Amino acid sequence: MARAETRSAPFPQPVACEPPNHKFMRTVQCGESARKCDPSASHGWNGVAVARVWRGSNFTVPCSSGSIRRRVVCCTEAAASGRSCRPRHASLSAANGDSVNKKHVDPRLDLGPPGSTALRAFQLHGLLAMSTLLNGVVGDHHQRHRHGARAPAPNKACHPPSTKLPLSSTSTTAPASESSVSTVCLFVSCIFVGHVDTRLVNSGLVNLAYGNFVVDELNYVVVVVFFVVVVNHVNHDICRSLGVAPFAPGGYKVFRNVKDYGAVGDGATDDTAAINRAISEGDRCGPGCVGSTKTPGLIYFPPGTYLISSPIVDFYYTQLIGNPSCLPVLKATSSFKDRWLLDGDQYGPNGKLAWGSTNVFWRQVANFVIDLTNAPSNLLVAGIHWPTAQATSLSNIVFRLSEAPDTQHQGVFIEEGSAGYVGDLVFYGGAQALSIGNQQFTMRNLTIYNAQTAIQQIWSWGWTYIGVSINNCSVGFDFSATAVGSIVIVDSHIKDTPVGVVFGQSSAPPLSNNFAFENVGLKNVPVAIQGPSGTVLAGSTGASTIAAWGRGHKYTSTSGPTSFEGAIAPNSRTPSLVAGGDYYTRSKPQYQNVPLSAIVSARDAGAKGDGSTDDTAALNALFTAAAAADKVVFLDAGIYKVSSTIKIPTGSRIFGEAYPVILSSGAFFQNANSPKPVVQIGAASGAGGSVEWSNTIVSTQGAQPGAILIEFNLASGGGTPSGLWDVHTRVGGFAGTNLQLANCPKTPSVIVTAANLNQNCVAAFMSMHVTAGATGLYMENCWLWVADHDIEKEANNQQITVYAGRGLLVESVAGPVWLYGTSVEHHQMYEYQLAGTKAVFMGQIQTETAYYQKNPDARLPFAPAAAYRDPVFLAGDSGWGLRVVDSADVLVYGAGVYSFFDNYNVSCSDIGSGAVCQKRDVSIEHSTVSVYNLNTVGATKMITVDGVDVADYSDNIDDFIASIALFRS
Repeated sequence: MARAETRSAPFPQPVACEPPNHKFMRTVQCGESARKCDPSASHGWNGVAVARVWRGSNFTVPCSSGSIRRRVVCCTEAAASGRSCRPRHASLSAANGDSVNKKHVDPRLDLGPPGSTALRAFQLHGLLAMSTLLNGVVGDHHQRHRHGARAPAPNKACHPPSTKLPLSSTSTTAPASESSVSTVCLFVSCIFVGHVDTRLVNSGLVNLAYGNFVVDELNYVVVVVFFVVVVNHVNHDICRSLGVAPFAPGGYKVFRNVKDYGAVGDGATDDTAAINRAISEGDRCGPGCVGSTKTPGLIYFPPGTYLISSPIVDFYYTQLIGNPSCLPVLKATSSFKDRWLLDGDQYGPNGKLAWGSTNVFWRQVANFVIDLTNAPSNLLVAGIHWPTAQATSLSNIVFRLSEAPDTQHQGVFIEEGSAGYVGDLVFYGGAQALSIGNQQFTMRNLTIYNAQTAIQQIWSWGWTYIGVSINNCSVGFDFSATAVGSIVIVDSHIKDTPVGVVFGQSSAPPLSNNFAFENVGLKNVPVAIQGPSGTVLAGSTGASTIAAWGRGHKYTSTSGPTSFEGAIAPNSRTPSLVAGGDYYTRSKPQYQNVPLSAIVSARDAGAKGDGSTDDTAALNALFTAAAAADKVVFLDAGIYKVSSTIKIPTGSRIFGEAYPVILSSGAFFQNANSPKPVVQIGAASGAGGSVEWSNTIVSTQGAQPGAILIEFNLASGGGTPSGLWDVHTRVGGFAGTNLQLANCPKTPSVIVTAANLNQNCVAAFMSMHVTAGATGLYMENCWLWVADHDIEKEANNQQITVYAGRGLLVESVAGPVWLYGTSVEHHQMYEYQLAGTKAVFMGQIQTETAYYQKNPDARLPFAPAAAYRDPVFLAGDSGWGLRVVDSADVLVYGAGVYSFFDNYNVSCSDIGSGAVCQKRDVSIEHSTVSVYNLNTVGATKMITVDGVDVADYSDNIDDFIASIALFRS
């Protein structure tokens, strides 16, 4: 197939200092083209323009002898909006009280008197842009005076060039042979490059990277004085980490800066071994270890270009986090010859993955540029290998791949797993930007330029794409593989691409390729959808929109199955769920623009996180004070044991390091007749305001039959919705819970009754409750899990029996509620229950029935509670995967509802077994619901409406799963 004419991606193209969809600053070399700043908007140092970006205007930085050889240039993706890119107000005072030469300083800078908090306004992101100049401009000056020659110009990335001084040092005293300039460089390297508050840098709590100003012909002495002043105003104790791992060996480090392990990041040194050492050191759970929560790791990459000659091997329970505003570059060497650059699950000599892909949990990779352009174009290589499961994510990553005609490069390769969420990725070039297969996934905000095939689907059960932008590729979505099951595409765009979507199944369902596409914009896409026999839906060279199109089996409450292929009526979108016509989405905040003075550490505030101290009072005091002062809470790594409810007030912003755990314990949570929240968001149902909370786990210790792990009460619908990102509940199965293999072994050979049921393993009343007065809740990549096996390596993944009554209950009377990439598993009565609610968006939800059922069945251990609208079960019933009761405007864009076991016997879900693990799995009761792509496993009846079974698995077999493309009640 002929490829479209090659075009350049519109400015700005992501570079190392360029987070996608964010305002940014970057250093450019003389002679390099850059976006021009409007000189009429404002002035900066020495008259160089700072501020408003000219719409569509570019310029080339001159190579004049009278100027420095690089400039920090103001750029923004929102150029058309005319938003300014102004320097933040700050002040400057000399350490010795002398005045600073204002000739070279923006007169708006005003830090206040010496001793004040210098970083309140002039934030760390401004300082590191100056640090770039200090290490580059002043460093060049220093090198010339020492060696009589100019040091090599730094690469295009926005990190400082290599320094002779150790980045890990916290001393302000330089070696005797170094000048005072080097002294400042040394301290700034520690504070602003290598270790900017290691407690706070997790996923970018502070911005290390850029400043909103332009500098030209800066006086070196002024720069030095500037940094001496700033250093005197910074807490000198910020080069340390407070996160703890209570069950790790003594001296274990949670936070690891790769430069502390020998990585240089100068674009010339091979950093592979140093990075792998940072990931692996300290008896961590690597290939060969089946799993462990005892040794969490947050591996931080300061700005820089890190040369990689062989794969970086990811470990269990690990976050790989780059600077969010100055993305570090992982760049393949020219001799790179392996299959992938970053390996999320290494293949062993036996040809098997180190971890079973469906057991790879709690991992993140965020804030990187993955650059394969040095590698041979005809090398089959992927930037990231990611066969993973729940509670994992890739986010804010740019992939640079070869655009040569013979390219075999791939951005992301996934061949197995049960995930998961991926979002905010940008791709340039490659044979395939993504070549992927997994049970299910939610992928949001992907932007792809100049790939031969943008997305190649290897296989799937269910997949939901939201907000995908494909530009100048030969094929947009390739779904021609026979194992591709159900696909949803919504609110996406394809441009300058000959074929938008291609699929390969020639026969009608119930075979593969069940599709639902809604609101897909096309521009210069001659063939919108191509089947095995040719064009199925024509496109055009102009602009058009696929309002809604589908293929597969459809049902209503009273009819079906009906085979269809063609246009369908799009869902009627509830106004409160949309923003500008598309469904509302929101990326996890990283707080890179928040000043250090506005961030408070939980352990600094008195909480211990050691798994034994009662941290209830410390956490409640911290959350109350932080919200009142509008500060971000940094929840250091640890296990925070609590004996009563933790209250998160409105206005809270909480960000966790390496998945800290809030662990309930004690009598307060032991009364099932009077359940209490472990974490309560908002004091009462309907209280106004919003919160942001991310990267945290809530759990229970021992018998806690009265514990509701999370209760959400806030009415956030009137303004900015509340957001939960990577907030998980984990009930049992890990160290410190007293709910492991030794405590809660499975007993399939024993008939379990109310008399002999192990009450010590009744661990939660409910995982999460969205109460009736709550509104405006956005959840993304949240997994509510009751452990089916012991995670720790000593147990070798052996199955256990832990009981929790209910999964996610949504009772919000008004809505809206958004559930992107959420999973709920192994609860007694139901996984998802929507009761008396409306305006709910669900994007690729996923469930599993409790493995022990039907021994006991769904009547034990908890009795139905009318106050929580619990279902009533008959003997032999299993819990519901999805139950919708008395609700309206429920829109499901992909659902995987699975029942794999009957009393731990997996044969009930085998192909040809008759799907007899349980009889029913989805119940719609007096509600209006629209479902695109329902996929079930092990349930005989796929949908039950008002007590009547309307869809049988045998009519909808799609290999291992049963699939329905469209259901509307």
